[in-house]
Amino acid sequence: MNIPYTVERRPDTGVTNVTMGVWLFLASEVMLFGALFSAYALLRVSAPAWPSGRDVLDLKMGVINTAVILISTALVWRASRMHPVHGRRVAVSTLLAVAFLAFKALEYHDDFARGLVPSVNTFLAMYFTLTGLHALHVVGGAMANVWLLASARRVDARMTTGRAHAIALYWVFVDVVWLVIFGLFYLS
Repeated sequence: MNIPYTVERRPDTGVTNVTMGVWLFLASEVMLFGALFSAYALLRVSAPAWPSGRDVLDLKMGVINTAVILISTALVWRASRMHPVHGRRVAVSTLLAVAFLAFKALEYHDDFARGLVPSVNTFLAMYFTLTGLHALHVVGGAMANVWLLASARRVDARMTTGRAHAIALYWVFVDVVWLVIFGLFYLS
C-alpha cells in the first residue's frame, strides 16, 4: 500500500504528512503544557509564600538531568540528519532517556523520604505534576526511538529519515519543556 506524501512533500503545505502530523501533535502539546505553566504562574503570584526551589530541590540532580536530556536530544537530532539514519546514536539516546527517568526516580525517592510530597504545598504539587507529565513524555520519546530502530529495516531509508526528523522535533519540544521546568522550579 502506497500512502501519498510519506516521503515527498505535499504541494499545498510544502512538508510531508509525517512532518505536518508531528507539528499538529506538538501544537496540542504546547496547549497542554501552556495551560499548566499558566496555572503555575497564577498560583505562584497569588500564593502568600512560595518556596525557593534551590532550598527545596536537589539542584545537582536537576543539572545532571538537564545535561542527560540535552545530550539525548542532540544525538537523535544528529542521527536524523545523517543518511541513512545513524541507529547507534538513536540507541544511545534511548539509553540516556532511560537514565533521565532513573535519575528522576531517584530524585523522587529522595523527595518522598524527606517528606516532600504533593500535599505539602502548591509548589510541590505543581513540581510533581509538571515533572511527572514531562517524564511521561520522555517515556514516549524513548518508545518512539525504539520504534524507529525496529522499523528501520522494514522501510526504505527515505521513510526512516522522515520518521527520524519527526522524532527529533518531538525531542526538541521535550527539551524546551524541561528547560522551562528547570528554570521555574530548580533555579527559582
